[in-house]
Amino acid sequence: MKRSLYVFCLLGLITLLNACKNDDPAPVSPIVGRWELSRGLLSGFPASSNINGAAIDLYYFESLGSTIDIYADNTFNTNYKNVTVDDAPGTWEFSNNSLTLKYDTGDQDVYTYSKNKNIEELTLTTPVSYTLPVSSTATVQGQITTIYRK
Repeated sequence: MKRSLYVFCLLGLITLLNACKNDDPAPVSPIVGRWELSRGLLSGFPASSNINGAAIDLYYFESLGSTIDIYADNTFNTNYKNVTVDDAPGTWEFSNNSLTLKYDTGDQDVYTYSKNKNIEELTLTTPVSYTLPVSSTATVQGQITTIYRK
């Protein structure tokens, strides 16, 4: 009888410990949150222009502002501001520091996530064509890579 009581208590304790296991929620991805357009990085311009590698303020040059709101449910919304204001929603995937934004329109952008001394950035992996005015009558052609900060 005493042995049965010990076995019963042991089974009760195991059941109790099993019922109390800690189910911590899954950690939130580091990319979840609001990202604001920080700057554009210039490349591919003629060497004589001496601007390759320079970072420019796109709001100053283009009156361009943008935010990307990334949500934990794998959706996002990009908000563009340049005379008009437009929203571009979609879904996202994140793997190996690579963020893919798949817009509802069928387009997609790929960004690289980095963190250095608590500064988090998303850098567009494929630069886009860009025309930069260098005087009141002349422009130069090159590329720009947009960079967002959290």
